[in-house]
Amino acid sequence: MKNLSIFLTSDIHLGLKFGGYPEVQKELADARFETLQRCVEKANLDKCHIFAVGGDMFDKVTVAKRDVIRAADILSEFQGNVVLVLPGNHDYISLGQDDLWKTFEHSAGDNILLLKEFQIYPLDHYDLDVNIYPAPCDSKHSSENHIAWIDQIHKDSNIKYHVGLAHGSLEGLSPDFNQDYFPMTKAELHKAGLDIWLMGHTHIQYPEKPDTRDKVFYPATPEPDGFDCSHEGKALILELNEDKKIKTHSISTGQYRYHHDEVNVKTWKDVEMLQTKYDSVEHRKTLLKLKLKGRLPEEDYRKLPQVRELLENNLTYLQFDTSEMTIKINKEVINKQFTDGSFPHQLLSKFETGKDTDTLQEAYDIIKDIRG
Repeated sequence: MKNLSIFLTSDIHLGLKFGGYPEVQKELADARFETLQRCVEKANLDKCHIFAVGGDMFDKVTVAKRDVIRAADILSEFQGNVVLVLPGNHDYISLGQDDLWKTFEHSAGDNILLLKEFQIYPLDHYDLDVNIYPAPCDSKHSSENHIAWIDQIHKDSNIKYHVGLAHGSLEGLSPDFNQDYFPMTKAELHKAGLDIWLMGHTHIQYPEKPDTRDKVFYPATPEPDGFDCSHEGKALILELNEDKKIKTHSISTGQYRYHHDEVNVKTWKDVEMLQTKYDSVEHRKTLLKLKLKGRLPEEDYRKLPQVRELLENNLTYLQFDTSEMTIKINKEVINKQFTDGSFPHQLLSKFETGKDTDTLQEAYDIIKDIRG
């Protein structure tokens, strides 16, 4: 084995309930298993030696037994040398809290290694000249990381590759670095003296623009899980050569996409462009929060529910916010809604005649609010 090839994923969160999306709850939950399956297939296709999960394979320590068995079955299909699974802060392992991992180990194939101890795991049994140094999570939160033991332990110079796995936040990268999620610094990781660190916890890929000298890698979540995840779902294939330089390949893995969109509507053409954009095959697996802002003639404004229905039929999920959409006020609307000669009618007619559209709209909105 001249080079070492590793497929790295993490933060799959199998068993996530998606209670906020009851209509598509099952589809979103199943997609995470399907994405794990595709990751294994990609690793097989690229003939990777190691398939590594950097923590939070499961969403919590109490996921359904059938989900644990399903995950073990998928990982058992890896055709390389070994699958490495690290407990993260969502699926941590500790005394009295290990039923999840007992079920997993009982169901796992011989090629799956659960990294549950703070010890070196030699991979010679799997025909690899590699030592693994894991830092498994033993709780949901911790103000300290678990990598100190690796810094202190002797590294056998006769072993070709020394590989670390850890799960937690990273200074300068993770938005929750100060929130007790096993925080680490790059300096601490480099001090440990390993050839590469396979990480998990932060759901974005790092480094964004990798260099062959980089040693710390976060793969991102392979399947987006909410509107705070703007990427399409990613994983990494990492190749270490004999000089310990690392070639990085970013892999797109996800099925579903979460989008925010805010559109300033000036004419009905803006709405039609929006329909064209999202009423397409490529958005069938899109969850969309759409906010419209602006004014439309009453005839067009009344057609917005039809637009919502059309988009709902194509998208996986739609949140359609028209709270900042109003009817464009003109003489016809004034005559229709207010009695001729009334104060509102006189005031609005004056603004309408003067073509001061902004003041006209503001006055109309105030009158509507007062009238309830």
